[in-house]
Amino acid sequence: MFVRNVPNCVFLAILFLMAPGVNDAALSEVSVPHEESSATQVVKLDDLVRMALEKNPGIQSKKRAYLAAQSKVFGAFLPQDPTFGVDVEGQPNIFDFGQRTDNELSVEQTIPFPSKLILKGIIAAKDAQVMYQQYKEEERDAIWHIEQPYYELILARKTIAALEETKGLLEQVVQSATSRYESGQTGQSDPLKAQIELSRVSIEIFDWKEKEHLAQAHFSHILNRSLEEEYKVEENIERSTLTYTRSELHQLVLEKRPELKALSVAIEKAKANRSLARQEWLPDLSLRYEGRQRKGKDPITEHDTFLGVTVPLWSLIRGVGGGWKSSNQELASTEAAYDKVKNEALLKVHEAYSKLKSAENAVSLFEKAILPKGRQLVELALSSYEAGKGDFLSVVDAQRTLKAAKIEYCKSLANYEMAFSDLKFAVGDNLEGTRS
Repeated sequence: MFVRNVPNCVFLAILFLMAPGVNDAALSEVSVPHEESSATQVVKLDDLVRMALEKNPGIQSKKRAYLAAQSKVFGAFLPQDPTFGVDVEGQPNIFDFGQRTDNELSVEQTIPFPSKLILKGIIAAKDAQVMYQQYKEEERDAIWHIEQPYYELILARKTIAALEETKGLLEQVVQSATSRYESGQTGQSDPLKAQIELSRVSIEIFDWKEKEHLAQAHFSHILNRSLEEEYKVEENIERSTLTYTRSELHQLVLEKRPELKALSVAIEKAKANRSLARQEWLPDLSLRYEGRQRKGKDPITEHDTFLGVTVPLWSLIRGVGGGWKSSNQELASTEAAYDKVKNEALLKVHEAYSKLKSAENAVSLFEKAILPKGRQLVELALSSYEAGKGDFLSVVDAQRTLKAAKIEYCKSLANYEMAFSDLKFAVGDNLEGTRS
């Protein structure tokens, strides 16, 4: 801590130490807790993603729905169960078994027209494929909801660290300014200005701690854990590098995004439904065998067989009356939904790509120009103040400018990674190989 009447050269050195603030390296890949983790164990983004894929209720719901749909596919290819029956003749009442004259045994099977049975199986298979893609889309959504607060948490903690450092130094500045005022080397305004600046920093720290809590609450929400849980993360992340052009990303959207793949399969299902609707009039076959056993005779003495086909009276009326038109409209609706989602996805790619490029440009300018010049500004202000050519407010303003630049630099780094996460979600792919 400072002592009273500190020499000007020491005071100058302490003020100059305010400049570094935040580590200029970068916001980088963070780590976060394991299943049993708490603030005592560091975990990484990959750990959080793995935990989300295993524990998130939304993902588990979609997964179970897909498995349920998949289990129905085989049965959809099978016809209805056969019917077995016994016809008893000559029995005066239901309990008088000795008076029957003969027994007639029968078995009957209805077989849909083969193409209709095949189409029903195909439709069930398409349902399962749609559910699978919806399950994968839910996974992508959960990953996005892990990555976004992941980088927000790093930003909050780096910013808090910078502000805490600034606060500590400002407390020393207040003591020094007060000492200089009491010794008549400066006016009362210097310690007052330093105290005001100190209060502003305290407000900022409080706000960023609330943001830190919210970022951790978002983790817990996705991981199905207590919203009060705290997470310890690494604060040095490896900056992602995008190696795809915008046109290449457009193509990846069509190939990789689960939501579009689900709608593509839904179009195939709608086409199969249309074909089934147009084939409802095709006749179903009915096969029946009957065997009659006479009273007092063991073997079956009479054998009857039956072959029947359905007459498509009502099927044709249903088709002409709107069934065929309905299937066409369902197909057109699904195709329009695909175009809508495709256009929205491509727009999201443009938005995320532009956001990423803007953040990349900002990071570059901070590293090459703004931060070096901010430090230079603090150095000049301190030199002038020591030489009696500048006032204390200039020193505070210079320090405030550098502090703000460092915080904005951290925000730009976080914005870059969050835009990269947005881009991955819009495309529906991890964009492997893009991280340097």
